Amino acid sequence: MNEIWRRRFQVERWVREYFWSHDYEETRTPLLVQSPGMEPHIRPIEVRHPHSSRPVFLPTSPEFAMKKLLARGMPRIFQINSSFRDEPVSPEHHPEFSMLEFYEVDCPLTQLQERVEGLFQFVARKLHGSDSIPFRGETIDLSTPWPRYRVVDLFAEHLNIDLRRCSTSADLAKVCREHSISAEGSESWDDLYFKLWLNEIEPKLPKNRPVFVTHYPVSQSSLCNRLKDETGFEWANRFELYLGQLELGNAFDELRDPAVQRANFLKDQKIRRETYGDTYPESPIDEEFLAAIAKMPPTSGIALGIDRFCMVMLNAKTVDEVIPLQSYWSHEG
Repeated sequence: MNEIWRRRFQVERWVREYFWSHDYEETRTPLLVQSPGMEPHIRPIEVRHPHSSRPVFLPTSPEFAMKKLLARGMPRIFQINSSFRDEPVSPEHHPEFSMLEFYEVDCPLTQLQERVEGLFQFVARKLHGSDSIPFRGETIDLSTPWPRYRVVDLFAEHLNIDLRRCSTSADLAKVCREHSISAEGSESWDDLYFKLWLNEIEPKLPKNRPVFVTHYPVSQSSLCNRLKDETGFEWANRFELYLGQLELGNAFDELRDPAVQRANFLKDQKIRRETYGDTYPESPIDEEFLAAIAKMPPTSGIALGIDRFCMVMLNAKTVDEVIPLQSYWSHEG
């Protein structure tokens, strides 16, 4: 076990080398925050602080803090930090996990995708001496460019529907039932979308190639800009990275309008309130963050799970193997 931990630390050093070689500055941000995030379904971990009368949390990601640094004139930044989410332990997730986030000013998402491709190739060549890596019984080909798939095209290919014309929960419920997926009357459009995605789309992504999935429904991102497709339909301008059918990263064309951002936050808090009630209270809005994004230049950024990245690069079966001294989570329950 100590050997795979040593190799994991070496992978992290190579990640840093990659970003240093591209003139990124490494940053460090606080691990005690008063606004841990506004996502309606991502639960933070609250901690007791003897000198604070207000709730204090561990961050679910360093995103808010890093955007404040961008607003203060840092054009290329990256960070590997500990993040915390009150979610079940699984072979691919722990409540405490390592996150790589990096942001670049005046960088369209296409250029950010090239940065991601370069990072994976850089580390793979250090480890394996080639652009191919073994993972889960497959040989993953990292040669570029990686395939790009739009969400609407994946739904058309695998479910034979135009997602642009499925605007109601009833529309998606019908599609679910046609594919023997349960669909309750109380489920939201997004709930049903994710059922279809997890059951009918994600398992059909390539096993031997990394892929970028782009053009997401606008309801699924409060922190990014929108773009129109060839029909004029609006999508969230973001992408997710999948490798070996495992989701590794989530990237945004970052939203910089504080009024729109505030409205998105309020909408997310309403969803949280209606879904969880008092069991998951609303988060305080980070006013400093809203002020910062108004000063932030056009920026793209991505959050990438380093534990999963190391699991892939080292061909481990679970994240347990590559997370040192995490036996508490491994044996919990």
